[in-house]
Amino acid sequence: MTFKKICKIIAVIAALCALAAAAYYAVKKLTDKDEPEYFDDNDFFECDNDLEIVEVEDEPEVIEEPKEEKKAAPKKKATPKKKAE
Repeated sequence: MTFKKICKIIAVIAALCALAAAAYYAVKKLTDKDEPEYFDDNDFFECDNDLEIVEVEDEPEVIEEPKEEKKAAPKKKATPKKKAE
């Protein structure tokens, strides 16, 4: 056996293994169930979960009166320029 023949045999075996791996990966990818990925909110930002509750006495309701709007004076229309004859 020559060195070239041994290299060809090894190359054929490697190619067959690559084809088998590609077929396995394709079948696994197509038949695999998609599972949702859940995140924990604490991973994204830090916050204190110890909230302080402050009780406020009843505040009197403040009713805002509508403000009178100033009406703008009507704009004068531009007079058309007379054409020179």
